[in-house]
Amino acid sequence: MGRSIAVSLLKKYLSGDCTVAEVKEVDEWFDSMDAVPEELVGLSDNQRKLVEDRIFERILLNIEAKEQQKIISVPKKSIRISTILWAAASLILVLGTVLIWRYHAPLNLQNKNAKSQAVHIKPGGNRAVLTLGDGSSVVLTEAKIGALADQQNVSVVKSAEGELRYKIHAGSASSDISYNKIATPVGGKYSVVLPDGTKAWLNAKSSLRFPTAFKGAERVVQMTGEVYFEVAKNPNQPFKVQSGGTEIKVLGTHFDVMAYDDEAGQKTTLLEGSIHLSSGNFSQLLKPGQQALVDPSGIKVNHNCDLEAVMAWRNDLFIFKDMEIKEIARQLSRWYDIQVVFRGTPSKVAYTGTISKDVELSELLNMLQFTGLKYELNGNQLIIID
Repeated sequence: MGRSIAVSLLKKYLSGDCTVAEVKEVDEWFDSMDAVPEELVGLSDNQRKLVEDRIFERILLNIEAKEQQKIISVPKKSIRISTILWAAASLILVLGTVLIWRYHAPLNLQNKNAKSQAVHIKPGGNRAVLTLGDGSSVVLTEAKIGALADQQNVSVVKSAEGELRYKIHAGSASSDISYNKIATPVGGKYSVVLPDGTKAWLNAKSSLRFPTAFKGAERVVQMTGEVYFEVAKNPNQPFKVQSGGTEIKVLGTHFDVMAYDDEAGQKTTLLEGSIHLSSGNFSQLLKPGQQALVDPSGIKVNHNCDLEAVMAWRNDLFIFKDMEIKEIARQLSRWYDIQVVFRGTPSKVAYTGTISKDVELSELLNMLQFTGLKYELNGNQLIIID
């Protein structure tokens, strides 16, 4: 079972009031544990849960010692968030999201600066607004399933799955073409099947403008934000995506384009097929697994792109891989509709983890705070404290 410890010292530790010597004593007690100790009966349910989690994580760290030596090479510290079903000795935890600490220094289990307990900021969801050719708008979140509008012999339908679909009436033709635009707000996402059968998924704070029917030599759409495309093949009518000064030309392929204004540059990632990028005087042909970064200096190609991380948003996940808090903050602000403010210089600590995008913001922040992240959450303003 290991050594004993006073409940009063555990409570002091959980409140962050321990001296250096007392922290060392608690850490040594944690290291000696191989099961849930009897001392926990003197703690509250929340305090006992924190201590049980800490013991569980210590056991995992011992088991994963070799792996830890590799991971701990990132600057200062990193986190891993994962869903685990595991039992060690008499300690059995139910399936859930567990934080495994990777650190160099003792960590405070309770963030005094966090004020998120009473704030419930929900995650984003299927939210978008469709602007029709006549200028009228349809709030897709509120729209009923079924036909929404008819434009130039094309029906606009909301499917039972909540997807937007365009269906050309059989045997009909019209020389008139109108343009529609679907836009997601901060905290929104949506998918659409275009008139040619191409599928597009919009991330938060994104837009896609397209004709109600593709006619002529090319199929051309314009986008902002981030959109993932699965283009319907048509060798006789190339598909073009325009974003800012960049144009992407394809015949039929799967690719993701991230072109947020607050990012360092536009990233285009190819999953299947081939695409040709052009921006100003620069051009580049991409192969599957490659990612092109377009910025004022030209086009840079990453030949070993992490496709899992790129596609995380499409799979309703946050995947952080050696990611600094500034980049994480941009993702959180777009998904939870919050304003992120840094008090002091943003940390260079690298975070690694995976968590569902369905969780409330407070749950995600509670996990991050175990790594020593200090923050305040006042209404919809998240303050990161150096």
